[in-house]
Amino acid sequence: MEDLRNFDLNLLIVFEAVYTAGNISHAAKQLNQSQPTLSNSLARLRDVVNDPLFVRKGKGVEPTAKAVSMIGPVREALQMIRSGVSGGIEFDPKKDKRHFRLVMLDQLEPVLMPQVVRNIQGHQNVTLEMLHIAYEPVVEGLNDGSLDLVLAPHFPDAKEIEQEVVGQVDLVMVARKGHPEISGEVTLEQFQRIDQMALIPKLRAMTRMDEYLRQHGISRHIAYTSSKFWAFPHMIATTDLIAQLPGDFAREAAKYYPLQICPVPFDVPNQQVYMIWKNNRSNDPSHRWLRDEIRMAYQASIVKRQEF
Repeated sequence: MEDLRNFDLNLLIVFEAVYTAGNISHAAKQLNQSQPTLSNSLARLRDVVNDPLFVRKGKGVEPTAKAVSMIGPVREALQMIRSGVSGGIEFDPKKDKRHFRLVMLDQLEPVLMPQVVRNIQGHQNVTLEMLHIAYEPVVEGLNDGSLDLVLAPHFPDAKEIEQEVVGQVDLVMVARKGHPEISGEVTLEQFQRIDQMALIPKLRAMTRMDEYLRQHGISRHIAYTSSKFWAFPHMIATTDLIAQLPGDFAREAAKYYPLQICPVPFDVPNQQVYMIWKNNRSNDPSHRWLRDEIRMAYQASIVKRQEF
């Protein structure tokens, strides 16, 4: 690489934006640049590193092996620069530009994110992008900076990753109103006999519910699986399937679908929800602001639960 005294650090900002967006025009829009201007910057960086960095794929671009090897160090360097420049300064969503990329089980999205969004509406400098936990390499994303925050009920220990318990999930049983066998209660016999809807195995593993049922000798027949929690209310409301769901999500869904909510017919511990991030983001003012917003949204959800 050429002498860093003559290197334009803005080229790294362009590189990170294109890598994240996977599309040159989208990256240009995010940076408030014209596409020709951004393409020119990208061409300059390609000359510096002697690599094309991105190749066309479909309607976007995909990174080369060189770009993949660069993205982690580039994101960490940019984060250190941003933190150093803003050190001691509070993040102001009315003035400061920031795009956050989050991953969470979608059971949490309708419970937490409406309040967060209401708090940033009108502040067009702050944008949020929600990604599905089933399809994102979470640890890799936190490490290379492509993800800012993860909310999940279980997360394995990983190097340089911070975890904080922000709340708990109470579990309930859900059936449609007018179900031919269920009226306000699901018995253990019914739990084991009636067809159920559940998450796909990859997501169920995060909740450890299958492990719990095996340990206690409780069986169930899963007739239908989905990777999306929002598929549950419609499926349960229009079939005779039953499901075990997080209470906050079930109560939110029952506002819009004819569902009855029943206790789980056996003792089951509440599941903890973790907020997870890379430790080099801990003192970043914008990241602290986002974590505070999530905490406040979770506290508001607890108040609503008590009022239900």
